[in-house]
Amino acid sequence: MLVLGQQAPNFEVENLRKNKINLDSFKGQYVLVDFWGSWCAPCRQENKILTMMYAHYKDQKFKKAEGIQFLSIAFDRDPAAALKAIENDGLIWPHHVIEPNMFESQLAKIYKIKSIPAKYLIGPDQIIMLADPSIRELDDFLAFQILKN
Repeated sequence: MLVLGQQAPNFEVENLRKNKINLDSFKGQYVLVDFWGSWCAPCRQENKILTMMYAHYKDQKFKKAEGIQFLSIAFDRDPAAALKAIENDGLIWPHHVIEPNMFESQLAKIYKIKSIPAKYLIGPDQIIMLADPSIRELDDFLAFQILKN
């Protein structure tokens, strides 16, 4: 895994809509990069919680960021299984990528992913804020970052 405080490696991937996205396109925002798989039971359990977190944080104003984006990277050899899991789990955020090469993919290599679920919270300056946090650590961090009136 990469570590807290490290510059997040840039990447370019194709999302489900066949659009190219890269880390630079999220500059100024928090980005939760979530590596998961339809075949991974712990991942599917976390998806339920991540959908609630997305609903809670997607429109929040943060102290040091313009917002938050979720980017789900599905490690699935069968794209249809990943698409079905995205629908069944209610992953409504717009940024999804399916990596059929899974742990051999370029993203897995540059982010040093050896097992899933795995997550990074990348800050608005593209510095890793949290490296593979628990759901509670992630929620606590984001809650603290909300801009209070």
